Amino acid sequence: MAQRTFQFELPQQASEEQRALAELAGLIDTLRGSVEQLAEAHVALAERVDALDAPGGWVPAGYCWRDLDADAARQLWAWLAAWTRWLVDRYGLAQDLGACWPAHPALVEELTALSVSWHHAYSGKADPDAPLRWHEALHRARHRWQGWDTTRCRHGHHTPRSGDTVWSQPWPDDAERAVTDDIDARQRAAPQPEGRTT
Repeated sequence: MAQRTFQFELPQQASEEQRALAELAGLIDTLRGSVEQLAEAHVALAERVDALDAPGGWVPAGYCWRDLDADAARQLWAWLAAWTRWLVDRYGLAQDLGACWPAHPALVEELTALSVSWHHAYSGKADPDAPLRWHEALHRARHRWQGWDTTRCRHGHHTPRSGDTVWSQPWPDDAERAVTDDIDARQRAAPQPEGRTT
């Protein structure tokens, strides 16, 4: 809490009006200190809520693939691969999204945007209709994926569409290989001097 800024001593022969003004000024000063404490507590509480709101305390927002170093890319790849696996399982998207999605930059960007949007849509800060808007964005994305998939490379080879299409078992190996290649191609973050953070 900040030091009291009102420091005034009334002369002994102060009028009643001066005494009342001095008392009011002291109360205002006390109130200012209380408001400062509440503001600090609010900021600390908001930070705690944000940390609880994030899966594992990490939020993918604010990451742009073209700007990532290897360490940041590794963290985002891990989050995106897990989230995409959940998305495909939850919404039955194996027919729409090939298991080799990590090898397709456009799909990586689209899924990153969808994952960030999904995370926000289900956070405590989102508007009540944010989940509905996210589902509308997913619907539009599925149509784009079909346009991008000119090679029909689901399952690693061209296949006709069928209702029971699922990712083939080696998908994690293929995805991991694409992720490893991407991370290896990036530069490592420069070590920060001790005592300095970014």
